[in-house]
Amino acid sequence: MKRDSTVVSGSTFLVTDGEGQPTREHDGFYHRDTRHLDRYELSLGPELETLDVTDRRPGERLLHLGTPLDTGSREFHVSRRQFVTDGLFERVSISNLTDEPAETEVLLSVGSCFDDLFEVRGMVADVDRTVHTTTTDRGLSFTYAPSDIEFRRRVSVEVGGDDAVSVTTRNGTARGDGTVVVDLELDARETLSLPVAVTVDGRPDDPAAAVDAAGEDVRERNRTWQTETSLARPEEAWEDVLIESRENLLELRQETEHGSILSAGVPWFATAFGRDSLIAAYQSLSLSTTIAKGTCRYLAAQQATRTDPAVDAEPGKILHEVRHGELAARELVPHRPYYGTIDATPLFVVLVHEVWQRTGDDEFLTELWPAVSRALTWITGEVADGGFLSYPVDDDQEDGQLRHISWKDSNDGIVYPDGTHPSGELAVAEVQGYAYDALDRGAEIARQADEHARSRDLREAATNLKERFDVTFWLPGERFYAVGIDGDGTPIPSVTTNPGHCLWSGIVPEERADAVVDRLLEPDMFTGWGIRTFASSHEAYNPQSYHLGSVWPHDNSLVALGMARYGRTDGARRIAEGLIAAARARGNDRLPELFAGFDRGNTDIPVTYGEACEPQAWAAGAPLACLQAISGDEIDTGHPRSKH
Repeated sequence: MKRDSTVVSGSTFLVTDGEGQPTREHDGFYHRDTRHLDRYELSLGPELETLDVTDRRPGERLLHLGTPLDTGSREFHVSRRQFVTDGLFERVSISNLTDEPAETEVLLSVGSCFDDLFEVRGMVADVDRTVHTTTTDRGLSFTYAPSDIEFRRRVSVEVGGDDAVSVTTRNGTARGDGTVVVDLELDARETLSLPVAVTVDGRPDDPAAAVDAAGEDVRERNRTWQTETSLARPEEAWEDVLIESRENLLELRQETEHGSILSAGVPWFATAFGRDSLIAAYQSLSLSTTIAKGTCRYLAAQQATRTDPAVDAEPGKILHEVRHGELAARELVPHRPYYGTIDATPLFVVLVHEVWQRTGDDEFLTELWPAVSRALTWITGEVADGGFLSYPVDDDQEDGQLRHISWKDSNDGIVYPDGTHPSGELAVAEVQGYAYDALDRGAEIARQADEHARSRDLREAATNLKERFDVTFWLPGERFYAVGIDGDGTPIPSVTTNPGHCLWSGIVPEERADAVVDRLLEPDMFTGWGIRTFASSHEAYNPQSYHLGSVWPHDNSLVALGMARYGRTDGARRIAEGLIAAARARGNDRLPELFAGFDRGNTDIPVTYGEACEPQAWAAGAPLACLQAISGDEIDTGHPRSKH
């Protein structure tokens, strides 16, 4: 079973297998979308086996290892206390467990080809790299600096201490490889400690001091987060899950010049995503408004100002994804940034308004109004003349571009019940809800900015979109909304979670809400752990697919918020309790990006999907949003929520 163990700080992380060992193709040490070390293995002369892996706190992991049992006893014990900040730091302690002196050697094997994260994921890129290796008395460095673009990456590995060290390297230019060997002589029962510093910004002068500083940085970051945030009166069964969520959000928090923002998830999405970062910030507003403000400011600074089809940019759009690796620098992928999303722009308006509404911070609203205004201009242009917020479904995407640019963005994210793909210009249900919510909230923001004529226009646009949506998407026979409208105007009658988001946005008329809620809770949708993305009664259903029957916690949390909005806290509680039970049943109190859509009664545990990110920002935010859904306004920050 694939289960990552990660030590994370924003866009910097170490990923290994569940026993803390680098046994899989994607394991290694990453920083800003480049794998700086694809080989990072520590061993003794004797074989080591993992005894325990403990996540001490965000950014810190403790491994316990030992030599194999020999007549009931172990000769050596090794502990590895690892910290991740903007580098990787660890203190390795080696204990002689016997009553006799012992000699051994510690071998640290490292290597790098500085592969881009997209290459790790399988993309084939025609990039020839030359990696330069240099050595010191107690370590080595790998450097990659192509001459044809402004892009330079370096990683240094240094071992501290006073014990004898030898450094060897292998010949080769396409990658760097080397081994640092430390010879140890231990008295009976003696423990020796070796500090190891892996840095990306130059070689540390004192590895021991660097490890100590990293440990203190991790602890101080955690103390500050605990002070800045608070969990709102959780039910007892929820407490450990909510604590885990808070820790996961800290792991994924990254700092920018515009403030804090959540990276989407590890290992594949440790960067800012428009949709993911916005939703995760919204979900966690009861925890803190700091991240939400930073998210809005960062995305406003990255807002598109011109049309560029290569990156799907249009004036006013909010980015989908930004990458900092070599393939983005070479423009071999469009993420520089990439604006291929249909929903980040309305979600941006929603979050700005929600932050203002909860905090009463008029200065924040004034600061963000220009970006909000540009976003609203883009939205109103898209839905003008009786249209919907839609996108073309093409089969000729270039590398890095997506067929579907709503949240179900896999190639088969939106299909008919039998699996047939839509064609032409596709309008997806929840996107219309987001657009309606943005227009409705935008009218209030415009009024606050004394642009009263525009406020009236926005309110009218919202009302018209709401009416068109109900007429066009409603399926009378199903008493539910279509997941989308095909390019020829045909409603796609698949029963999915997408219309549940429409409850969250408020686009569903009051008289339809109960029918929508009840359909979502039918056995072909609700598994007991959560609501499936796609009904099990459909021919194309697959519980082990990405979007055709799996359960996504963030998806469920927005549906729960929507149910609560229409007074259906009974449904919201069923979802919330199912997700909390799933987190607890997994054994780590954590919700992954997604899990399989099997019925709870048939599995006893939420079966893993196998390639889900963990931790993942909007999965971590899901329990917080669910708590809000079943608790109501009593967990708000003092400013009543509008019902729009």
